[in-house]
Amino acid sequence: MGVDWTALEEAIRVSALRQAEEIINHHPDEVFYAIALDGVSADETDHIDLPVLALNSEQALTRALSGDDVEIVEEDFDDENDEEGFEERADGDDNGSDRDTHLHDNDVIRDEDDDEDDVPIDDDDDEDIDEVLKEFDALTSDAEQGYFSSKWNPADWQWSPIELFDESATSLWNQALTSVAKDHGWEKTNQLYYEMLIRITESLRSALAKGRNADIVVYLSDEEHGDALLRRCLTDTQLAKHFPELAH
Repeated sequence: MGVDWTALEEAIRVSALRQAEEIINHHPDEVFYAIALDGVSADETDHIDLPVLALNSEQALTRALSGDDVEIVEEDFDDENDEEGFEERADGDDNGSDRDTHLHDNDVIRDEDDDEDDVPIDDDDDEDIDEVLKEFDALTSDAEQGYFSSKWNPADWQWSPIELFDESATSLWNQALTSVAKDHGWEKTNQLYYEMLIRITESLRSALAKGRNADIVVYLSDEEHGDALLRRCLTDTQLAKHFPELAH
């Protein structure tokens, strides 16, 4: 059993773009800061999996860090499943993307008096967005913005995990990838696979980085190879802004 790499790349790209656009368009008041292909690993295992899609917005992260996300997230994600036909990955907690991230009460310091002063005077859209961004920046301190924080961990995001294909199609692609890896070597197969996924992230950024989401970061998530993948997926400007330690 072989893999038609061109067909697989196009199938993943089209599905990821369609579902990302549907979510973004369904939430016009949210500013999306990140999209990730998650759930894959370059390490040799007994199988190779297709990635799952994950998205998060600045507003969703703010809600999560302030403890206001539970009810909103569950209701919103249920709506997405019903209306768009998204499926939650059965092994979402075991797909290799979980990270030890613990947010303590002392990590987020908010001045209630300052919050009251920052309430917009009117309902102007620009002022509303400015207030959201101020709160977002206040909540996401330097300690909470690292690669292993909730901000960059797709497993912690509001829209995650989203399967790209139905169960039967996913199983067929997984079997084909695993068969090729066994026949031609894990390292060579994974290298081809990762190069393909990186090209897909570039295509998604090109299509989705516009309007209110002009600064959106699109990357392949793998905690074991995070530095190398971020350098490949992000622009120099994005690296300097979000991961200055990796910028050259």
